[in-house]
Amino acid sequence: MALHSLHRAHQVPSVAALSALESALASFRISTQPSTPSGRRNASHQAQGRANGPKDTAGKRLGAKKADGQYVVPGNILFKQRGTLWFPGDGCFMGRDHTIHAQVPGYVKFYTDPVQHPKRKFIGVVFERGNSLPQPHNAVRRRKLGMLAYQMPSTVAEQTAGDLTDLTPSSPAEQSSGAAIPATIVRDQPQEARQTKTIRTRRDGRWVETTLTLRPGHQWRQANWEIGRAAERSKAARSVRPFKPGDRFAAWRKRNARIARNAELRTMKRGGKKGGKAKK
Repeated sequence: MALHSLHRAHQVPSVAALSALESALASFRISTQPSTPSGRRNASHQAQGRANGPKDTAGKRLGAKKADGQYVVPGNILFKQRGTLWFPGDGCFMGRDHTIHAQVPGYVKFYTDPVQHPKRKFIGVVFERGNSLPQPHNAVRRRKLGMLAYQMPSTVAEQTAGDLTDLTPSSPAEQSSGAAIPATIVRDQPQEARQTKTIRTRRDGRWVETTLTLRPGHQWRQANWEIGRAAERSKAARSVRPFKPGDRFAAWRKRNARIARNAELRTMKRGGKKGGKAKK
């Protein structure tokens, strides 16, 4: 055993082992000269959304939802878009996602208005199918209720002449002919000269007579002050004790009586609980 170990200690390394050791040390040797890369390595995985394959998502269904001349009602979607490709015109409004909705009932119109903007495209709604947009800026506008704008008369005489009138024939000739001629204007007549009638209504088990007056618009109704005081004649109002202006301490006495009554109720509840426990 000793001879074998002594033989291994005096063994000389071979030339092949020395050359391999020298080449290994050369790879770790620090070089002062910049090394030139022999090649470039590119990414083998695509970045961002294409890394995991394309997404097959559903479309957003953008575009026109109503055609030109189609009838719509308020709230209908006319055009869905991303951004302002189209702008809301007459009778339309735009939502927060740039969707254009109808604001009034009517027919859809796609148009441009160089006076309002030279390049923008608008979507509007008209009340009749034959109408066109844009309307002249000095023309009479139609209201949202489908009615033409009406100019109020400037004088009182013109306002009175166009008011509701009494069309009942007054003379025998008019009654025989059956013609209804405006005789007098109801609003110009005084309260005493207007027609009145009396009706009987049953209230709280008794008959009550009510006088009705012919008001403008040919309506039989009570006067405003009579309608306002109708609550005073109700059954609930008669059950309330009338207020006395000189009784200054009525509220103070009511408050003390309410406090005493609540204290008595609390005492009775506590006594009932104690009695119940004693019985058990």
